[in-house]
Amino acid sequence: MNIAIFSDAYIPIKNGVTTSVAQLKAGLEKRGHNVIVITVDVPDYEEKDPNVYRLPSINASFGSGTDARLGFLFNYLPIIRFLKKKKIDIIHTHTEFTIALYGKRAAKKLKLPLVQSTHTMWEEYRHYILNGKIFTRGMVRKMMSTFMKNAYCLVCPSIKAEKYYKGLLPNISTVVINNGIDVDKFKSSTITENEIVSMRKTFDFKKNEKILLFVGRIGNEKRVLELFSIVVPILKENAQIKMIFVGAGPLVDHIADSAKRLGIEKQVVFTGFVNWDLVYRLYSISDLFVTASLSEVQPMTLIEASMCGMPIIVRRDDSYLDLVHDGKNGYIVDSDEEMAAKIRSLIYDDEKLKEFSEYSLKNSSKFTAENHVIRMEKFYQEVLKTYPNKFDCQSFMEKN
Repeated sequence: MNIAIFSDAYIPIKNGVTTSVAQLKAGLEKRGHNVIVITVDVPDYEEKDPNVYRLPSINASFGSGTDARLGFLFNYLPIIRFLKKKKIDIIHTHTEFTIALYGKRAAKKLKLPLVQSTHTMWEEYRHYILNGKIFTRGMVRKMMSTFMKNAYCLVCPSIKAEKYYKGLLPNISTVVINNGIDVDKFKSSTITENEIVSMRKTFDFKKNEKILLFVGRIGNEKRVLELFSIVVPILKENAQIKMIFVGAGPLVDHIADSAKRLGIEKQVVFTGFVNWDLVYRLYSISDLFVTASLSEVQPMTLIEASMCGMPIIVRRDDSYLDLVHDGKNGYIVDSDEEMAAKIRSLIYDDEKLKEFSEYSLKNSSKFTAENHVIRMEKFYQEVLKTYPNKFDCQSFMEKN
């Protein structure tokens, strides 16, 4: 197959969408398919892949602490010529901004099936535009339903995403294809016990101290202020419990100042953005992954945590259903108060931590990049067989 992926996020931009697109491209190419990516240019980045077509772009982080960019184009006919030259069979859009709009236009012009992946719950990010004073939830939903109404089929990473978009677009077929992580790249080298001890020393963690870990954007949509409020009493009660916040975002300074004011600054570590090899090591030196976020679709960070055998505590949300099995590899809780109670009960229960760790590692085998690529390949093949007739998502899900 000849597949065109349109995405406003791609290498070297660092986020979950980039990871998903890059892994999908590499995996499909490994299986003998031709994949091109239409995406944004990035200052000072030299593209060497002839199958990546970059368009001019501007910074569009809007204070989110990310390196998001927005592509623009006055004449999209060169893209059409490029797609024709590559004899594209199917177009797959992964974002909801300008690059994806070009993908929609190209699919219509070339009469090709257009499928759309739904990576982000945009309702939870509207506060980045003038502090949320412009867009209401209803407005965001209307924008998303308008944007996606011409898609042939939606690819949803989780049950949560499928429920959401079925509500918005009941007449469009949806399939659930879980995200995946390239295990070999993520765990490129096995971390030894000596390395774990050495890395803990880097952060001044003692042998008998317990480490709570959060990985993600340090922003309101991740409920990091609520998470900090949950762990503050736990840290104040026991100086041998530490908390690591891994990631960048607009609330880092606020939380750091609060930790200092409360006298627990030595127990709270902020790493900023870190590369994958270091993230793997941070998972490996920690004891318990915690997140209070309710804005996820299916977070890559929880897949990573599972692949590192981490017990996990999350707030109840459909995005976590496949990743956290309550009482087996962690807990799904109904309130912030219950989260605090579960952290207290679990953090020093070494037997249960070990039991949960083993289950997490076992469960993570379902979320490999290879499994994701195989299911996407089958999905593309089924779309090409069915288009332009209505896609039978139930039949596909039952067979795959």
